[in-house]
Amino acid sequence: MSEQGQIHTVLGAIEPSALGRTLMHEHVFCDIYRVTGRLNELLNDEALAVEELAALRKAGGAALVEVTTPDLGRDPEALCRVAEKTGLHIIMGTGWYRQPFYPPEIDRSLTNELADRIISELSDGVEGTGIRAGIIGEIGVHLDYATAQEERVLRAAARAQTATGAPLTTHASMYPVGLLQLEVLKDEGVDMSRVIIGHCDTCLDQSYHLAILESGAYVQFDTVGRNHMNPDSRRASAFAELVRLGWKHKLLLSSDRCHRSDLCAFGGVGYGYVFTRFFDLLRAKGIDDETLNTITIENPRRALAW
Repeated sequence: MSEQGQIHTVLGAIEPSALGRTLMHEHVFCDIYRVTGRLNELLNDEALAVEELAALRKAGGAALVEVTTPDLGRDPEALCRVAEKTGLHIIMGTGWYRQPFYPPEIDRSLTNELADRIISELSDGVEGTGIRAGIIGEIGVHLDYATAQEERVLRAAARAQTATGAPLTTHASMYPVGLLQLEVLKDEGVDMSRVIIGHCDTCLDQSYHLAILESGAYVQFDTVGRNHMNPDSRRASAFAELVRLGWKHKLLLSSDRCHRSDLCAFGGVGYGYVFTRFFDLLRAKGIDDETLNTITIENPRRALAW
C-alpha cells in the first residue's frame, strides 16, 4: 500500500497513480422520482448507463465518483457490473442525502449508530455484498439551514470520517450553506483537507468560495452543463478566477448527471461534457492543459486516497 493510502473502488482498492482523469460528483443510478414524482429524475437503466458512459471514456475519462446514497437508490452490485463493462474506476458513496429523502431510522438512531453504519460500509462493505464505499456522501442540507436530522447525519458522517480518514463530500446547493457544513465538521474534529464542498458553482459568490478554500477544504464546481442553475460562461469565468488566485490544487470538477434529460440518449450533454466542451471554455479563459490535469487527475488522486 502506498504511504498516501489507496483509492477504494467498487471492484477493489487501487493505487492513486492508477486513477486517471476523474469526475468527482456523478450519479449512474439514482431515484429522485420517488420523492418528487418527476419521471425525469430516475436513472435505473443499466444497459443505457453503460452506453452513456462510453462518452466519458471517449472524452478521456477514467473514473467517476458515484455519490448516490442508499436513500437515493444506490445499487452496489449494478455499479460493479457497470465498472466491469466500461473499464471505469467507480468510487461509491455512503451515508444519507438530505431531509426529504431520509428513511425513518435517521430519527430513531443515535448519531454514533449512524456513524457506525457508515464506517462499516467503508471498512467491510455494504451488508451482504462486501462492496466497499470509497467516499462519505453526498451528505446534504435541503435549504439554507440544517434541520436537526440533517445535523445528526452530518455529525455521523464527520465521526465516520475521523474514524477512517475517508474523504467526505457534501451537497450544498444554491445557498452558501457549505460554510454551515464546515462549522459542524470542524466541531467534530474533521481534517478540512478531507472535505469537499459540493455544488459551489450554484452559488457564484467568490467570497464564499474563498472562505471554503481558506478553511482547507476543496471547492467543487460540479453542476457543469446545468445552465438553468448558472450559465457555463459564468461558471467558467468564476472557476478561472479561482485558478488565477492560486487555488488550482484545491479545485475539483464534475457535472452531477442525475436526470434522464442529462443523458445523450435524451438530448442532454452526457458524461463527457466536462472534459470536452467545458474544458474548451476554460482554455478560452487562459487555463492551460497542465492546470486542467492538476484539477482532474492529481487533485482527485489526493482527495480520494485514504
